[in-house]
Amino acid sequence: MMCCLGVFGIIEQTQLAEIFVSIYMILFAVLLFIYELMWWKSIDSVNKNLRMNFGFMYGIKGKAAYLIFVAFLVIGLKDDVSVAFLRYMTGGCFLGTGVLMLFLHFTKPELLSSYQAPTAGFGGSNPV
Repeated sequence: MMCCLGVFGIIEQTQLAEIFVSIYMILFAVLLFIYELMWWKSIDSVNKNLRMNFGFMYGIKGKAAYLIFVAFLVIGLKDDVSVAFLRYMTGGCFLGTGVLMLFLHFTKPELLSSYQAPTAGFGGSNPV
């Protein structure tokens, strides 16, 4: 959904700043997609690079903060995007997921105790 918003933003915008925000949305969506892909099919070199450069996403608090940041980026688009419902649905989903993750982390940490980030590409059991 966020990638679609970025593409619509590039197509419909005339201001350079809004085009850059749309490009960032596409980049953040691709980053999140690649991270989530590591849960299903780990590629050693990709997982190692992601973990070294974006290691904050491999923990509950970091991923929640990332989702909340992206949600505000999406919601902060100008109102002249023709698909306003998509903007609010995407932002609301990301914001809700991020807030829920933080809520569970601080109130019910035992629910998240079995959370293990992908470790492909790291030889030992202690990745970084």
